[in-house]
Amino acid sequence: MSDDGVYHYKVWAADNLVYGPVDLMTLIQWVEDQRVVSGTWLHTEQENTWRQAKDIPELYQFFHTGNTTTFFKKKSDAGNAYTADEVRQFKIFNALSNAQLDQFFRFCEYVECAPGEVLIKKGDPGDAIFFLLSGELRARLIVGLQDTTVGAIVAGEFFGEMAMFTHSPRSADVVVGTNSRLLRLSAESFLLMIRELSNLAGPILYAIAQVMARRIADSNKNLHREVASGFVWR
Repeated sequence: MSDDGVYHYKVWAADNLVYGPVDLMTLIQWVEDQRVVSGTWLHTEQENTWRQAKDIPELYQFFHTGNTTTFFKKKSDAGNAYTADEVRQFKIFNALSNAQLDQFFRFCEYVECAPGEVLIKKGDPGDAIFFLLSGELRARLIVGLQDTTVGAIVAGEFFGEMAMFTHSPRSADVVVGTNSRLLRLSAESFLLMIRELSNLAGPILYAIAQVMARRIADSNKNLHREVASGFVWR
């Protein structure tokens, strides 16, 4: 127990890293954001032991609601808020049939955000990839008291894959600029898709790898230009 009398928890996330300690309110927020699912292992400070999230009394209501979990209820409430044609604005999905996209959708969470919301906080677990269907986002860093934009994200772009694949915390905040709609694919769901539908996960993984490779190549080119521009020829 901390000095303020509050018990804390540690989270063994899908990236095999342990996050925390966090308080109960933060843990509940992570459950609602699908960063913690029923099978996620948590260390409870009160009992000094590891238990699955569904077995933690304080979280019981989030995972035991008959045959409908909080996650699937949220998806059901959202309704058919996106279409296969809209998702095809992402080039990585162009080779997939409508039937394959329907299969992909069932592994995703639909998210709507209002301007000013912080979708991702620096230091959060890198446990999901996001696909921006509509709207605009920006990546920012707070240095001292200065809010610095380090990148813009527009519809048709995905982000978060680097932290998810490298098992590293988020390197920057992501803030909503205009009303935005996204698909969130958690690491847990991605692993489940690989196990259950490898024929679907394979092309998606390959396409994401191609995009990541191009980004790294572009970064290397920019680095080479910076180094060359600073070199003094004699």
